Amino acid sequence: MQAILGAFWQIALLRQGPEDLPDSQFLFAFAALLYIGVDMLVIVALYPAQSYVQLLLADVLLLGAWATGLLAVFSLLSRARRTLTALLGAGALLQVLVLPLSLLPALLPQVIRILLLVLVLLWSVAVYGNILARALSRSFGIGIAFAVVYFILSYEMVGQLIPAN
Repeated sequence: MQAILGAFWQIALLRQGPEDLPDSQFLFAFAALLYIGVDMLVIVALYPAQSYVQLLLADVLLLGAWATGLLAVFSLLSRARRTLTALLGAGALLQVLVLPLSLLPALLPQVIRILLLVLVLLWSVAVYGNILARALSRSFGIGIAFAVVYFILSYEMVGQLIPAN
């Protein structure tokens, strides 16, 4: 378990990429369950109860469809499992950083909390960009561009799924 989390942490630190992971169904399933579990905790902390399942499904499906779609466009579908494993595993670790900021908002002044959330978002863009760049055999800049588009789509999707007050 420590080795698996260590591999995801190395990816989150931009030291490794999906090519450094084994092409393993078990590792993919572990990363998916980890991501879904942590994502659900963040969703419960931030969003209304009637949106939980929709947001969780939409988040996981968007990430999977975006990464798989990009790999298909570049004829690199053979890299899908490793790429998704890296995105889900590193994404789960980054969500763990968001979790305390979501669960305990009163502990920090709002401006500090927002700053920390923006820093985690920027780090997430860098991590996802690095993973996508390496999976697609493209430059880091291209990977960042694809990651930015993914996060814009993700935030737009959340805006569409959350009921207006």
